Amino acid sequence: MFVELEEATRWARKWGLPFDAPARISASSRHKTSRAARMTVLECTESGGRARNLFTMVRHRRQDALGPWESQDVERWLMDDLGSGLRLHRLNAPLEKCQALVDLILDSGKLEIEGVEVTYALHPNPRCHWAYRDESPLSDASVRSPFSKHSAEVIEYWSFESDLRDRWLKVLDSPPGNLPTRLRCLGFRLDRRSDRVGNLMITGAEDAITCDLVAGHDHKLRFQVDGDEILRGAYRATVWASHSGDEVIRRQIDVTLGQTVIDLTSDVDSVGFAIFRTLDAQCIDLMDANLVMEMQVRGHITSGPTLRFRNRQGRSDHAVVPAATTFVTRVRSDEDSAEIDKGIRRWWLDRRLYQDEAEARKEHSFVRFQPDEFDQAAQHLVHLVRLDSHKSDPLYLADPYFPPYLEEKTSADSMLVQLYLELIGATAGRQLRILCSQKKQLGAQPWWVDFPKALTNHISVRTFTKHGLDKRGRVSPGFHDRYLITPEREVVITNSFNGWEKQGVTFITLKYGVYRTEAEKLWSMDLKSAGEPLFVEEIS
Repeated sequence: MFVELEEATRWARKWGLPFDAPARISASSRHKTSRAARMTVLECTESGGRARNLFTMVRHRRQDALGPWESQDVERWLMDDLGSGLRLHRLNAPLEKCQALVDLILDSGKLEIEGVEVTYALHPNPRCHWAYRDESPLSDASVRSPFSKHSAEVIEYWSFESDLRDRWLKVLDSPPGNLPTRLRCLGFRLDRRSDRVGNLMITGAEDAITCDLVAGHDHKLRFQVDGDEILRGAYRATVWASHSGDEVIRRQIDVTLGQTVIDLTSDVDSVGFAIFRTLDAQCIDLMDANLVMEMQVRGHITSGPTLRFRNRQGRSDHAVVPAATTFVTRVRSDEDSAEIDKGIRRWWLDRRLYQDEAEARKEHSFVRFQPDEFDQAAQHLVHLVRLDSHKSDPLYLADPYFPPYLEEKTSADSMLVQLYLELIGATAGRQLRILCSQKKQLGAQPWWVDFPKALTNHISVRTFTKHGLDKRGRVSPGFHDRYLITPEREVVITNSFNGWEKQGVTFITLKYGVYRTEAEKLWSMDLKSAGEPLFVEEIS
C-alpha cells in the first residue's frame, strides 16, 4: 500500500507506533502533484563578484487555480535589477522542478541562475509552521500567508549569518528608490522581517477548499465554501463576530460546499473564522478582520487662473493656485443600525480613547508642561533618566541648540545650568552622550569645565553640522529633532531646552527605536572627517 508521507505520519502518531520519516521534508511529498509554483530569489552581489542569497521563496498551489505566477513565461528565469547590488530572480514552473532546485541548494549550497552562482548558508534541518491570512491590524504574527484566499503550511530553512543581515539593514537605511514596492513580488515583507535574511522558505497554499465570511446589514453572516467535493465531516469551522469588543456569536458549524447563513441579533464590527481538519484537528485556515464602519472621501475642485508672482526683471518667482471648493462625503456602513448598537459603539469608542489617554499618563508616555512649568519639566526629564539607572548602556541626549557655552547672565541661563547639573548627577556612573549642532568657538571653554572632572568625565558632547556654510554664511545644523534615548525607552522632546521657559515642552515616549538607530549612527561618524555626511567635532 502506498500512502502520502503526511498521512502515514499522522496514522503512526495516532496509534503510538514508531515511524522513521525521511530527514528532509519535501514539499512535493506533502501535496498532490500538478501544482504550479513560483520560485523567487533575492540576491546581493558583493564587491568581489560573489552572489549571496538574501531570501528565497517558493510558493505553490493547485495548477488549476489562478495565482500570481500565471504568465506566458513558464520555466524561464526573469531578472530585475534593483540597484545597490540587489537582483531579483523569478521562475514560474511546476512544483517538481522548483523542489529539485531546492534539493540542489540543500545538497551543494549553491544555485546557478542564468550564469550567476548564488551561494547559500542554511541550517540543514527545516522548521515547519503555519502562516495564516489574518487580516486584523492588531495581529502580531511574524509570517502571514502570501495567498489572499488561503492559509499556508511553511517549511523554512534558516540562515544565521549576521554579516548578511547587517548588509541588508544598510540597504534599508538608504533604499534605492521604492525598494519595498519593487519587492512585493518576493511574496514576503523582508523589509519588515530582517531576522529572515538568508532564509529559504517554502509555502504551500491549503487550497483544498476556499472559505469566506461576509456580514450584511440584514443581521446575517454568510459563510461561503467553494472547492472540490468535500467528504462529510472532513472539516469543522468555528465562526465568530463581535461588536464594540463584545462577542455577538461564536459557533461551530459543519463545513459543506455552498453558503451557510447564520442569524445575528446585533450589529457587528469584527468577524472571523477558523477551519480545522477533523483527522488531526489542525487549523488550516484562519481569518480575523475588522469591518469598515465609516469612509470619508475628500474632493477638491480647482477653479480660476493661477496667480504668478514675478520680480522686477520679469522672472517668475512663485505660483499660487487660489483657494478652491472643497467638499467632504462620508459613507457610513451603520446608518441603518439599531439605535442601541450605535449608542453602544459611541460609548465604546469614548472608553477606548479615555483608556489610551489614561495608560499614556500612567506610563508617562505623553506629558505636557506649560511655559511657566520649567522646574516641573526639568524634574520629569531627570526622572526619565533615573528610571533606567540600573542599566550600564550609554544614554543619548540630542538637542541641536544645546548650548556648550553659557555666560550665565540671565535667569534663563541659570535655570539651564541647574538642569544640566541635575542630569550630571542623575547619570553618574554611566555614559551620557550629548548631540548638538552648535559651532565650536575657538578659545572658548564650555561651561562645565568649572566643575571637577570627577563629576563630568562620563559626559561626551559632540556637535554635528553640515559641511560648508549656507547662503547667509552660517553653519547649518546636522540634525533637527530633540530626543532622549535610554536603554529602556525613547523619548521625543518637542522643544529645545532654551525654549522651555517661553514655549513649554511635551515629552512623548515611543516604542519604535527609530531615534536610537539615528543616534548610534551619528555617534559612529569619524571626528573631523571630510568623508562623512556631516562634520563632527567633540567639545571637551
